[in-house]
Parts: sequence; structure tokens; C-alpha cells
Amino acid sequence: MRGNDYTNAVLLVEDDLACLDECGETLANLGYEVKTASDALGALKIIAEDPSIGIVLTDLNMPGMDGLTFLEELSLRFMPQRPIVALVLTAVPTLEAATLAMRSHAVDFLSKPVSAETLAAALRRASANLAALATKFQIVELAKNPANDEEAVDEEQPAVPSSSELQAFVGRLLKHQQNRAKFFDPDVFSGPSWDILLDLAEANFRGTPVAASSVCASTQVPLSTALRHVNSLVEAGLVKRWTDPSDKRRKMLELAPEASELMKKYLETSWKIHAC
Repeated sequence: MRGNDYTNAVLLVEDDLACLDECGETLANLGYEVKTASDALGALKIIAEDPSIGIVLTDLNMPGMDGLTFLEELSLRFMPQRPIVALVLTAVPTLEAATLAMRSHAVDFLSKPVSAETLAAALRRASANLAALATKFQIVELAKNPANDEEAVDEEQPAVPSSSELQAFVGRLLKHQQNRAKFFDPDVFSGPSWDILLDLAEANFRGTPVAASSVCASTQVPLSTALRHVNSLVEAGLVKRWTDPSDKRRKMLELAPEASELMKKYLETSWKIHAC
């Protein structure tokens, strides 16, 4: 996934046409780009052809392929390749259905009829999860294909920088975040999630974890918003969180080992490009 492929467009899958129209209108009024399908097979075709789909909201009881089978297809065919977040909306909520949906990586389970406020809150959570997933996909891609971002660099490359040099470099990135647009799709790497990763990368080079309150303050967004992004990064496996043993009231954060290595590779690549 590169360029402007990623957005938080919502695909609504619902066989009840009245519900499809009503829910689709609510989603549009909430400011989301909405696409619709009246059955699971049609939805799979849309997802395969449209890389802008980032959030899928599906009914469970549908003719032909039911919602749980659709979620399994979504989980196996698409989620390993691109960031997609699935939510379930059903008129017959059961514990068994909710458990099966979560096993297929659905992140929320909503009961019909759903209010605009409940739907808006669920989509905010889904958008935060989607941003964290997109960040992880993009970093992994960069680590696997660093040459894609070094095409303009001469054959003679500067030496790999030390940790102290990288720490200073991260500080400059924090002060001049507009530089990100040279290397990443701003739609993916804008906002608190990327700020949190950079802050934790800088701390990683210092060799010290950071208090969650400090990380949240560095994002310059409301605390509740920052914490939501922290939670998404933890769930995505990019960030580790634990209770400070010397102060049980304080939560500490640091990059997970895989994320630490991927961020280091990304920063080394960026360092070489800036040095030329």
C-alpha cells in the first residue's frame, strides 16, 4: 500500500435496503465517505477493486453468504495485505455471534437499532485502530523495501549514524514535521499516532521508557484522544505499556522490539536522504 491508497472510507454491507439507506445517510452526515453493498459477495468484489476502503460495517444475517463467513473471508483474504477494520451491526446480538465475530478480527459489535451517537463513537474507535494498522503496514513496507525511498540517493551512501546522531535527528523531525510529506502519505502519518511513535523512538535512543502522560502531552491533542491512539498502537503491537513499579499510578510506554527495529531502519533511510 503506497501513495494515496489509504483512506477511512466506509463500506456498509446490509441486505435490508431501508436500513442500508438510513445507516448510509447517518454515516454520510458524520462526514465519512460511504460505499454500500447489499450482499457479502458484492462487498468482497468492492473491497478487491477499491483500495480506499478502510472500514467495513456489516450485518450478520444476510442471504447467501452470511456475515460471519464474510468476516472470515475478509480476515483471510484482505487483512494480511492491507489495513482494514471490521465492525458488526446486527438485530440479533448473541454472545456466540459476538465471539465468532471477534475471532475474525471484528473490533466492535453493535446492536440494531443503533443511535447516531453510538455509531459515531464506534467509528472513531475504528478510525484510530485503522490509523495504527496503516502505520504498521507502512513501516513494515519501508523496512522490506528501503530502496523504494532511496532512488534519488547517490551510490556512495553516508555511514550508518550512531544512536546519539539519530536522537538528534528525531528531535529535528519533531520540530519540522512537514518533512514527513517527502516520504510518507500525509493521510497515513498525520496526527497523534505518528507523534507518539517519534516521541518513543527518541526515548528509545536514550535508552529510557516514557510516562504515558508525557507522551500524550507531546501530541498536543486532548488527553482522551491521545490515549485512544496509544491504545490503538498497543493493540497493533507497536507499543508496550506497563505500570511503573515505583509508582502504581503511572503507566510507562516504550516501542515494542519489532517496532523499535523498524523505526530505526526508517530513520536510517531518512538520514541518508537528508544527508545528500
